[in-house]
Amino acid sequence: MFEKDTSWSLPALHTLDLALRRAAMRADEQLKEQGKKPEKLAEAAGLLQKSFRIVVTDRAPIESSKKWGALHVINNLFKIYFQLNNLRLCQNLIRAVEGPGFPKGLDGQVISGRNFPMAQLVTYHYFVGRLSLLNSQFARAERQLTFSFDRCPAASFKNKRLILRYLVPVRLVLGVFASPALLRKYQLEQFVPLCRAVDRGDLRTFERELDEHQQLFIRHGSYLLIERAKTIAYRNFFQRVHSLSPAGTAKHDVALFKRCLDVSGVVMDTDEIECVLANLIYKGYIKGYISHQHGKLVVSKGNAFPALREVVGTD
Repeated sequence: MFEKDTSWSLPALHTLDLALRRAAMRADEQLKEQGKKPEKLAEAAGLLQKSFRIVVTDRAPIESSKKWGALHVINNLFKIYFQLNNLRLCQNLIRAVEGPGFPKGLDGQVISGRNFPMAQLVTYHYFVGRLSLLNSQFARAERQLTFSFDRCPAASFKNKRLILRYLVPVRLVLGVFASPALLRKYQLEQFVPLCRAVDRGDLRTFERELDEHQQLFIRHGSYLLIERAKTIAYRNFFQRVHSLSPAGTAKHDVALFKRCLDVSGVVMDTDEIECVLANLIYKGYIKGYISHQHGKLVVSKGNAFPALREVVGTD
């Protein structure tokens, strides 16, 4: 029926799709309670795929196209695929949206008198941002999550907090640190000492806080991302030591770094420090090279520690 109808029937399709997903979730909960295999969400995904095909393959003119109802269906499928941990199927949905035949209204613009509802855009960008994180596309993830956070209504405290749970860690990796006031406002106090530690290159505090909140970050799916920020903490630590040297200094004794680490309570031998430095040089966080024979780090006299966004890139 929906295949033959025009876009006037989209509200009915959306209502049925949402009810289907919610019913499947409740059915799976009951199956778990009975000790049976939960399989209704997977069945619901198969039915929602039919809705998806109906809306994205519609050939009606853009003014009356059912494609304007695609994001609602896609967001329901995102929620199911994330819950089932079947994220590879999400890429098919994104490819359809980014294809040439899809309306170019993902920033909320009006095209031929039509536009996507902002609530659907916020949800879509949130899930695309999370997928970008999993693919280590940090700059893209930040753009997507920032779009969602900025346009999510201020009254939607729970949703804004949910977005920040991923936006704060991805900005950590990019060297951008959320303010303590913002984190406390959204009850994300666990990030306050972490942001401060990465910014200062305080490796001891970073390790302590990461260990203390490990289970929470694992449950949210952000542990590996936050752990990756340790590279930024190392980079900032070495940059601080470098900044304390006389202007124009290009050679640093690795032994000096070891003494500084010892004082800060981080135990590492010389080989470990050289290994970390080599990794930072390889990734572009430091411009220079290691003279293992002389036990020195030789850095560029120009921009020895490039801005983090230059290293991570824009895509």
